[in-house]
Amino acid sequence: MKLKALQFTSITYRLVFACLMAAVVIYGGSYYQMRALLQQVMTGWINQIALSKLDAIVAKHQSSLHLIAEQASRLVQMDERLYLADQNGLKVILPVSPYVSKLAISSGTKDQEHSFGWQAEADGQSWQSTAADDDLLNSCNVVDGQHYWARHVRTQVLVFCTGRFMQGKVLQSIAIQINMQPLLQDLQNNLHLLDEVDHSVQGHPYVENQLTGNFMLGFEFIPKDISTRSTEGTGKGRDVHYKRQLQDMPLVYGFYFPEAEFQAYLGKYFMIVIFSMGKDMLLMCIAIALVSRQTTRSLRSLSKSTEEIAQGNLDTELTKIPRSDEVGRLSRSFRRMRDSLKLHILELQEATAARQRMESELAIAAQIQQAMLPSAEAATDPRYSMSTLLQPARVVGGDLYDFFHVADERICMVIGDVANKGMPAALFMVRTLSLMRTLAHQSSSPAALLFAVNRELAQNNSECRFVTMFFAMLDLKSGVLQYASAGHDAPLLLRDGKVSKLALETGPALGLEEEASFPQFEIRLLAHDIVIMYTDGITEARNQHNEEFSEARLQTTISRQAPAFAADIIRSVTLAHQQFIAQAPQFDDLTLLSMQFHPEAKRRKPAFADWQISLNGQSLAYDQVRPRLAGLLHAQQVSDEVVDDLQLITEEVLVNVLKHGATDQDPASIRLDVHLQESEVVLDVVDNSHAYNPLHGISQPDLEVDFADRPEGGLGLYLVNALADHIDYNYAQGQNNLHIRKFLVKP
Repeated sequence: MKLKALQFTSITYRLVFACLMAAVVIYGGSYYQMRALLQQVMTGWINQIALSKLDAIVAKHQSSLHLIAEQASRLVQMDERLYLADQNGLKVILPVSPYVSKLAISSGTKDQEHSFGWQAEADGQSWQSTAADDDLLNSCNVVDGQHYWARHVRTQVLVFCTGRFMQGKVLQSIAIQINMQPLLQDLQNNLHLLDEVDHSVQGHPYVENQLTGNFMLGFEFIPKDISTRSTEGTGKGRDVHYKRQLQDMPLVYGFYFPEAEFQAYLGKYFMIVIFSMGKDMLLMCIAIALVSRQTTRSLRSLSKSTEEIAQGNLDTELTKIPRSDEVGRLSRSFRRMRDSLKLHILELQEATAARQRMESELAIAAQIQQAMLPSAEAATDPRYSMSTLLQPARVVGGDLYDFFHVADERICMVIGDVANKGMPAALFMVRTLSLMRTLAHQSSSPAALLFAVNRELAQNNSECRFVTMFFAMLDLKSGVLQYASAGHDAPLLLRDGKVSKLALETGPALGLEEEASFPQFEIRLLAHDIVIMYTDGITEARNQHNEEFSEARLQTTISRQAPAFAADIIRSVTLAHQQFIAQAPQFDDLTLLSMQFHPEAKRRKPAFADWQISLNGQSLAYDQVRPRLAGLLHAQQVSDEVVDDLQLITEEVLVNVLKHGATDQDPASIRLDVHLQESEVVLDVVDNSHAYNPLHGISQPDLEVDFADRPEGGLGLYLVNALADHIDYNYAQGQNNLHIRKFLVKP
C-alpha cells in the first residue's frame, strides 16, 4: 500500500525527494569505503610529511653538532696560547654558536695541571673568560685518541669531550657544554603537522637522551615503551611513529601521533568531506528544483486549462509553449485533442439528437404496432377464450398475431414471423396484417387466403422480404378448425391433458413465390380443447449454456397445466421461458396465441360495473371496499401493518376476479366475509364466476426484468400468496371459494 506521505502533489517535490534519497543511498552505501579511503590517504600524507620533516631536522642538527665536534677537535690540537688570553683567537677556531653555552679546558699533567674556561656572552656574539667549570670537566674522562659525548654530572646537559695526548699522557682536554634549548625549540617548532582548518598542531616530537634514558622533550605525551617500537611507519594499533638516531650522538629524535588523536583528526576531515559533498548535493537538488520548477510551470498552466476542458469549457485557451521538447509536444497534442473533442462532441450531439428522434419514432411505431394487435378481452363470444403474448426483441418486432370474426359463426386466427427484426420487419408485418384482414372477407378458406396474400406480397418484392404464417378458421357452431401454413411451425393441441401437434404440411413462406400453393387441413375441436400457436422465438431461445428451449420442453410445460384455461397456458410458458434463459439476452421476438373452445358455454364476461360486491353482507362499490375494510379492522384495534396487508390482499383478489371472471349466472357477484378471531383475521372471498384456481402455477416472478419487458399478470397473486399466512381454494356449487388467514402477530 502506498504511503500518503510519498504521494507528492508536485513533480518538483518528487524530484527533490528523489535527489535526497539518492544522496542518502549513495553516501550511506559508500560511507565505510569513503572513510577507509580517506584514512589511507591521510595516513600516507602524514607519514610522508612527518618523515620528511624529521629527516630534515635530524640532518640539520646532526650537521651542526658534527661541526662543533670538528671545531673542538681542531681546538684541542692548537697551541693554547693562541686562545688562552684572547677570545678572538678562540672565535677563529671555535666561533660562538647558539648551541654551545660553555667551554672548559684543562692543560698539563697532574702535577702542573691548570684549567680555564669560556662562557658565551648573552648576545651570542663573543666569548667571556671564566673559571673552569670543574663539574663540566669532571663529566669527561678522555681516553687517548677518543672524543665522545657525555652527560653532565648534575644536569641533563649534553657534553662533548675531546683531548690531546702525547706518549699516553693527557696534555690537554676540552669539555664543551651543548645548549640543547635551541635544538629542542627548533624541533618543537618544526616537527609537527599544522591543521589548515583550525591551525592546530597535530603530533608530538620527542628527544630521547640515550645516556640517561630520559626524554629531553615530549615526555608528557610519549608512552614509556616508545624506545621499543618500530622506527618506521605505524607501531602499536594505528599510532603513527617515526624516530631517527643522530649519527655518533646519544640522541634519538622522534615523532609520535597517537591513534585517538589521529582518529579525531581523521573524523574532522571526514566531516569536512561529508559537508562538502552534502553541500554539492544540496546545490544540485536546488538546481534540479529550479529547472523542474521552470519546466513544470508550463505543465501547471496546461493542467489548469485541461481542468477547464474537463468541466466542459472546450473554448478555453491553451497556453502556447513554443518548445520542441516533450512539454511542447504535449501542449500541441492537447490542443489537437481539444479541437478533436469539440468536433466529436458536436458530432455526438447530432448523433444523439438523431438517435432520440429515432427512438421516439420507434416508440410511436411500437405503440401503433401494439394498437393494431387485438387483446384477449376482444374475445367477447363465450364459445371461445383467447390469451396472447407478443414480446419484441427490439422496440418494434416482426412477429404478428391476430384474431377476428369474418362471420357470426366463424373466427380467424393468424400468427406469423417476418424475416429479420426492427423497423423494416415491423413495416412488413403491418402490411401483412392489413392484407390478411382485407382479404379474409373475400376468401372462403385458409388456403385461398394465404394464396391471395402471398401474391400481393410477392409482387414488387425486390428486397425478397418474406413472412412465415399459420392461418386458421374456426366454425364456432360445428367446431371444425380449418388451417394452412406458409412455412410456419405446426400449432399444439391440448386435449384431455395431452399435448400433440396438429397434422400439417406447410407451403413456402409468403412473399417468395408468387404462384405458390398451400395445403389445407382441418380438425374438429372438442369442448375445452386448447390450440397453442407460437413462433420460433419460443422454441429456439437459448440460455447462457447455449442450450435450446426446444419444442419438447414447450410441450412438457403445457402438459403440466392440464386442466387449464387459455390464460394459464400463456402464463406458464412465459414463466418457464424466463426461468430457462435466465440472464441470457433475448435474440428473437416471442409470440404466443392460445385459444380454448367452449362450444356450449352460455356464460358472459360482465362489465366492471356489473359486478355486485358485498362486505359482510353490505353492498359496496369497488372503490369503497378498501376504506370500509380498514374501518372494520381498526375498530377492533388491529395493527396498521396487518390492516395494510389485508387491504392489498383484498384489492388484488378483487381485481383478479373482475378482470378474468366470466359467469352464466345473473347477477355476477363477489361476497367478502371478514372474521376477527383470537390470533388471526379470516377473509373469505366467494364469487359465482367460472371455475378458476388463482393459486395454480404461482411462482416468484423475475424482479430484475424491466417493468416494460415483464409479461402481464402473475405479480399480484404472488404478492397475495406472500402476504397471507395461509390460503385455501375450492370450487363447489358453481362458486369459487378462497379462504385467506392473516395472523395478528407473527408466531
